[in-house]
Amino acid sequence: MDTNVIHYVITVAESGSISAAARKLFISQPALTKQISKLESQIGVKIFDRSKSPILLTEDGAVFLEFAMKYKELETKLTKRLGQKEEALEKVLIASTSRGGYYAGSRTAAFLDMHHEVRPEYLDMNACRCEEALIKEEVDLAIYTDPVISDKIEYMPLEEDPLVLAVPRGHALMEGKDLKDNSVSNPLELDPEELRRADLTYILSTESHSLYYAEKAFLKKCGIEPSRSLRVDYVDTRYSIACGGGGAILIPHATIKNEDYAKKVVCCTIKGEHLYRYVIIAKKKGKVLSRGAEKMWRFMVGQRFR
Repeated sequence: MDTNVIHYVITVAESGSISAAARKLFISQPALTKQISKLESQIGVKIFDRSKSPILLTEDGAVFLEFAMKYKELETKLTKRLGQKEEALEKVLIASTSRGGYYAGSRTAAFLDMHHEVRPEYLDMNACRCEEALIKEEVDLAIYTDPVISDKIEYMPLEEDPLVLAVPRGHALMEGKDLKDNSVSNPLELDPEELRRADLTYILSTESHSLYYAEKAFLKKCGIEPSRSLRVDYVDTRYSIACGGGGAILIPHATIKNEDYAKKVVCCTIKGEHLYRYVIIAKKKGKVLSRGAEKMWRFMVGQRFR
């Protein structure tokens, strides 16, 4: 039996509902329901009467809870006696894209201050490889940008990742535009039809990157079928091409370099639209996380949208 589920049962009993317990545990309600059902199947009894609201323990469930509380007490005493040596320097493998790594990296110091015994190890991967590594259980967690393609992955959004369309300042599209004070926080608003120009090259990502899907959605929504385009794998290379006058690029705010965009590109958006995607943390559905990985998951979810 996975001992984490003992804590899940205690939290559900204390919360009075699976949904409330899931919020406290920083996991999804379906995932928690699946873990409880799996436990009930293993021990051959029903722990909760889910027809009641708030949820109630069955007679067998009350017995289980009694022993679960004793286990929790013993676990606390054991941890104290051993001085938490059993958790010392637990490694957690985390796949991350460039954007996901930027998000995680800025919060790692705070995590380590709280959890000295956990050592996260970040592995650089593209979005497709992040999902593959999760499914094959080569890593514990992944931090990257949506969309999530595989249905074998459970995830939580952590932060909105705003996007901007960077257009070369010298392009004919910019003639007559008021570019004063243009920046990522004050982008030039354009009508979609202005972007359907035959002389505007679009610098697009390759299919292995999550930005590929954001680009597809953007082009479809604006009714753009580029007559000229380039496919470039690395986001910084795409940005350099745009800064050199080579074409327009959909790019995260975090990639824009202040000293460059003021001189070489114009930050644009679509009238009435807010361009963005999400940074997410993900794990394989049904996978029981190690204690270190569970701590990382809870910490990152606890930081979401701050």
